[in-house]
Amino acid sequence: MINEVFSDYFAQKDNFLTAIDARVKMLFIAVWILMIISSHKAIMPGIAAIISIGFLLSIRIPIKILLLRFAFPLMVATVVVVIQVFFYGTTPLMHWNVFGFSLVGYEEGLFRGFLIMSKVIGAVSLIIFLSLTTSLNKLFNAALWFKIPLICVEIAMLTFRYIFVLLDDAITIKDAQKIRLGYSSFSRSMRSIGFLVGSVVIQSYDQSKAVYESMLLRGYNGTMMNLSSYDRLSIKDVIAGVLFVFIIISLFILNKGV
Repeated sequence: MINEVFSDYFAQKDNFLTAIDARVKMLFIAVWILMIISSHKAIMPGIAAIISIGFLLSIRIPIKILLLRFAFPLMVATVVVVIQVFFYGTTPLMHWNVFGFSLVGYEEGLFRGFLIMSKVIGAVSLIIFLSLTTSLNKLFNAALWFKIPLICVEIAMLTFRYIFVLLDDAITIKDAQKIRLGYSSFSRSMRSIGFLVGSVVIQSYDQSKAVYESMLLRGYNGTMMNLSSYDRLSIKDVIAGVLFVFIIISLFILNKGV
């Protein structure tokens, strides 16, 4: 389940979305995210979320995977809404007395918080759409085509690879702690979590040294690997690009007219 949630498992499958050139999708999503950030209305991010989730469901991405990927951004967005409600605005909407403290929620803060939440959901849905329809090697190749520095791409590759290595180590340690009743009480849980975090940090440091030494032994000279170059866009990629441009222009006009 972990590999399905966080890896490019679904992006390796063959369907009409994974077949589209990564450069077309990256450019389309980057432009749409900029439009979402600059939008003063919730309609733009709302449409982005609907279209992205609709496309993903059309290629049979499980709803559980989508919910798990949306879980953390939604938690962060909810915290932002709460902060905006109580710290922004002038028109009182609610008033609570909690342990002698007076909490006042403001109407302007509520609307602003929901606008920020809509932008988070819209932008995250586009990123999830890209990650579930484009494999990592295609994304990295596209990043190089867009002149992203090679060192940044190589660091991203290594980071993605060893996240799963360290995650497996963390799961192994936690399973061993559970067998030894390391989470049977609150105090033991805190000690177990501290040991788990410390072990992962130490393991990450040791792993980085081992990887660097192995790269030097294999002749590393500043360039880790050669990525394949991109050819010209195919007819279907051009058609997809034209469709994406039409969507962007339509959304821009709709956002201006609403």
